[in-house]
Amino acid sequence: MQERLSRFIADRTRLLAALGHDLRTPITSLRLRAELLDDEEAKQRIVETLDEMQRMVESTLAFAREEAQAEPVRETDLAALVEGTVEDLSELGLEVRLVASEPVVARIRSAAVRRALRNLIENAVRYGKRARVGLVREGEEAVVRVDDDGPGIPVDKLEEVFEPFVRLDPSRSSETGGVGLGLAIARGIARAHGGEVSLVNRPEGGLRACLRLPLTVSGRSASART
Repeated sequence: MQERLSRFIADRTRLLAALGHDLRTPITSLRLRAELLDDEEAKQRIVETLDEMQRMVESTLAFAREEAQAEPVRETDLAALVEGTVEDLSELGLEVRLVASEPVVARIRSAAVRRALRNLIENAVRYGKRARVGLVREGEEAVVRVDDDGPGIPVDKLEEVFEPFVRLDPSRSSETGGVGLGLAIARGIARAHGGEVSLVNRPEGGLRACLRLPLTVSGRSASART
């Protein structure tokens, strides 16, 4: 069963990559045809739509490449990973700060988890102005909390936003709203580790994203072996 599932995932990933690659040609062709239009307003709208399609294709290819990579699992200092990610994004100009950090070690694919965390922080800053990040241990789980000061999400849409290419506010352009893969990728990475990503509206306002990762490996706590 495990072998069949592995083959299914590999085939799906190859199909996704092939579709993304093949879409580049018709997009380029349509862009060239659009340049021949005399109606400047129509041409601009078509080009903007094609630009968005191109970004979706590139994001899909990046997602497929990420899925195809077989990064090894290693014991990782989660506190250092979280602190380093926050520092890197802050240096890039994002309004993000670390508010809490506990010493936690877990067996993870560090590059993948870093990508999931980056996606959650960037999402918080994009829609919620700023991000506050905390790492705590809850039982046998490490929990990374990312809080923002945005308007939150309607309760009945908290799961819908994890669907690929979903953006709740149609007025958001792709420049401000991305292409809608960030949360899907973050959840996929968490679940591949046996964890989860969830969203909840905070009572005081804003949204909280929680990245949960299990610490127990073969019946033992990873942090207990350090």
